[in-house]
Amino acid sequence: MGVDLEKLNPEQRAGATHLDGALLVLAGAGTGKTRVITYRIARLIETGVSPDRILAVTFTNKAAGEMRRRLEELAPGKGALVWAFTFHSFCAKLVRIHHQELGLPRHFTIYDQGDQKKLVTESMKELGLDDQKSKAGLFVSIISRAKDDLLDAGSYEIHAMNSIDQSRQTAAKIYKVYQSKLDKAGALDFGDLLLKTCQLLRDHPKVREHWQEHFTHLLVDEYQDTNHAQYVLTKTLAAKHKNVCVVGDDDQSIYSWRGANIRNILEFEKDFPNVKVVTLEQNYRSTGRILDAAALVIHHNKTRKSKKLWTKAAPGDEVRVQELPNEHEEATYVVRRIQDEVQNNGRSLKDSAVFYRTNAQSRSFEEAMRRARIPYKIVGAMRFYERKEIKDAMAYARIVVNKRDSVSLDRVINCPPRGLGAKSLELAENYAAHHGLTLWDAFWAHGQIDGLGAKAHGAFDDFTQTLEKLRSTVEGLPAGGAMALIFETTGYWAWIESEMEHDPEAAGRLANLQELLNAVKEYDDKEKQNGRVSTLATYLEEVALQTGLDDYDENTPAVTLMTIHLAKGLEYPVVFLTGLEEGLFPIGGGNATPEDLEEERRLCYVGITRARERLYLTYAATRRLFGQVYASLPSRFIIEAKLFGSGRSTTASGSGTSSPYGSVAASTPVRAAATGFKNGQRVKHPQFGRGIVSDISGAGDTMKVTVRFDDGRVAKLLTRYAPLEPA
Repeated sequence: MGVDLEKLNPEQRAGATHLDGALLVLAGAGTGKTRVITYRIARLIETGVSPDRILAVTFTNKAAGEMRRRLEELAPGKGALVWAFTFHSFCAKLVRIHHQELGLPRHFTIYDQGDQKKLVTESMKELGLDDQKSKAGLFVSIISRAKDDLLDAGSYEIHAMNSIDQSRQTAAKIYKVYQSKLDKAGALDFGDLLLKTCQLLRDHPKVREHWQEHFTHLLVDEYQDTNHAQYVLTKTLAAKHKNVCVVGDDDQSIYSWRGANIRNILEFEKDFPNVKVVTLEQNYRSTGRILDAAALVIHHNKTRKSKKLWTKAAPGDEVRVQELPNEHEEATYVVRRIQDEVQNNGRSLKDSAVFYRTNAQSRSFEEAMRRARIPYKIVGAMRFYERKEIKDAMAYARIVVNKRDSVSLDRVINCPPRGLGAKSLELAENYAAHHGLTLWDAFWAHGQIDGLGAKAHGAFDDFTQTLEKLRSTVEGLPAGGAMALIFETTGYWAWIESEMEHDPEAAGRLANLQELLNAVKEYDDKEKQNGRVSTLATYLEEVALQTGLDDYDENTPAVTLMTIHLAKGLEYPVVFLTGLEEGLFPIGGGNATPEDLEEERRLCYVGITRARERLYLTYAATRRLFGQVYASLPSRFIIEAKLFGSGRSTTASGSGTSSPYGSVAASTPVRAAATGFKNGQRVKHPQFGRGIVSDISGAGDTMKVTVRFDDGRVAKLLTRYAPLEPA
């Protein structure tokens, strides 16, 4: 029985049946792009293409897993053989296979952002830059972006030398030391996975030719999110057969801050001149009114390919806009609407999601949820694997697999306490640096380190002997057995148990460690079912490549809180898009560059198109930022969606709101309000200039004046907060 294409609409079918050559699928939000990809792969397999020679790449482990599941349904027994990976997991596999060509240990460690920051801080200390350690996160970001652009430490140093930017020159010095520490530790960061793979294919012709020949068909999902390294990797692997299909939506390109380049999708036709382009515009997710709002907003972007979402579904409920006095009232309003959706519309708590532009905005919503006793979950908050006791346990496992891992060694050398003081550890670190040794080698050679006391010698000896014994014992054990042995042999479990007498949180930490054991054993079972051998090394790699979204369970009976960046790829019956104020969303307001403003608009488009049935847009008339209360103007995106003065908008006083559209820089601090305004009166505003009062409503604390400013902008301002004065 062949693949049933009747389930696809004409455009989806066109994408699924174009099997050879280059194909660009421009897939609007909710148009069924995953269906096109999976059906296209199933058709390739049906026509005789070996599944092992198909590479499908996407951006989250969750999406890759869903792709594998659907492929196995469409092509039983064969779909699971397709190479379906994230970019980083695919690169980790290739680097692992070719570690010798790259001069890497077979069991290299993958460092996360926390590990990177620690190593950058150490590098800054070594360079005498202790006074700048607060900028460690910034330098991690700079180094990561350099690797995304395929600039190794040497190349970046050349670029920095030709720059007048002092921070780039400082970053180049840090990058050089940081990379040497990574190499010594036998570790790679996330940027290295892409950089090393591109270097492998560039510098080793036989390896490059092998993989170019092997993969006859390449598919890349979310192509608008690719950075330069991913772009080069795609072009390199597709160079021989040129059967490359990329799927994406330029209107959903929202990750330039982490290296994504929208030009990759906009200029795909230049890279592959004979490309077939298929545009998916029929939306299967949202109501007509939600799609109308999204289309009106994104239409204001100039850098985009033309497309307009449409649906056969009913128009649905009107999009609701709500102005609130401040962020606390905004949160209370959201909670009440969620309660109303549950009590009067029969919805579950999991049906509602609250989106905000910055993480700091979550606090008021969390407080309101707690007061109302509404269960909620924050996506992107501290993950299970970021808890201290879990990181300690994983550090032990990483040392067992790779004894060169200095970050992990430094983490657990005194967990449990071994009586090693800061001075003893500093002596060991200095000895390693002076003799060009790894930290492990210095610990092992502790007898040669001058200045160590008898207690320190005993502690180093006990630690190294314990770890060496563990390495030989876990050989051949599945990951679960190895982890249990680590807990027992190192004394870590017993130490946490002993803490229960005086530490009320110790019981929770012990429960987390037990949950870790459960997770590892589940991994063992999964690998066994798939016919693979479970090892501690493979488990560590899988965990290292996970993201915050991989932990997300959409079936948890709780309201979801998250930044809009994390919402891409998700959908909910009810969505609250909050904090829609100039200066906050879009961030920067009138001070933003045209490119930044277009990305902010794409972010708003993503937020809107997550909603299936009901969409609420909220903004606060005032908001406390950095300890100061500011008066706000509604975001231009509300204006662009034509939701003011249309009958869809609801304000705190229940009346429609006039358009305040204009190029606004940022919110303005609250001052004592002037009183006695009259229609036709000339007024002045310190930020927006001079204008004329065209309407007055309310009285006292709720008085609002509508001002038509001389530059054409119209704003409705609360006189209680707005710094408005007679001209």
